[in-house]
Amino acid sequence: MNDKRAKPRQRVLKSAKIRLNRGGSIDCTIRDISEDGACLRLATVLGIPESFELVLDDKTARSCRVIWRKQSQIGVEFQSESASAPIAQTSAFAVGATKLDTSLSVLVVDDSATMTQIISNFVRQIGLTDVDIVHDGPAALGRLRQKKYGLVLSDWEMEPMSGEELFKAMRQDKAIGNVPIILITATAGRGASWLAGAAAYLRKPFSESDLKTAVERVLSPPPK
Repeated sequence: MNDKRAKPRQRVLKSAKIRLNRGGSIDCTIRDISEDGACLRLATVLGIPESFELVLDDKTARSCRVIWRKQSQIGVEFQSESASAPIAQTSAFAVGATKLDTSLSVLVVDDSATMTQIISNFVRQIGLTDVDIVHDGPAALGRLRQKKYGLVLSDWEMEPMSGEELFKAMRQDKAIGNVPIILITATAGRGASWLAGAAAYLRKPFSESDLKTAVERVLSPPPK
């Protein structure tokens, strides 16, 4: 890793936000900053894309490119206006031979705040920007009865209601029984998830690509 800096950096320890290109933001702390770039501290670097906008506490936004990563820190290079071309927002992404409307609402359920942030960031990065978060099964059921969702991503190991119990409760309610659910687990194998009747499963840790594959499999129309 080349850590040579064109400009001296000032240690600041200021709060800021990483604004994602497809919506949403992540809190971070600026450890040091210069005219050319900065070192940012986060809860985790999982789900952080290669480029984003850094919103400072004075509401100034700087386009950034990640140049190195550690477990809870990233180094970024500030991009000039000409170097940082805007990323086009798309209204659909390919799923099989068709396209999926990115206005599809997604509900992420996990009792870990860190995991809900990571999962929701992955969901936004694959093009689904209408993402809501809850931290337990009862809250998920309440939200599902208030708003129409096209997909649920739920942790398997939760309390007081597990992902399997949430799934079964959904299927017993005719109003929300047809909403597809992807179960996410750190321990159960594929067999347990499929026996529960989930549309798909993801094993932790998983990547953005893994999530996209699961979403495509679940939301693709059945073969004719």
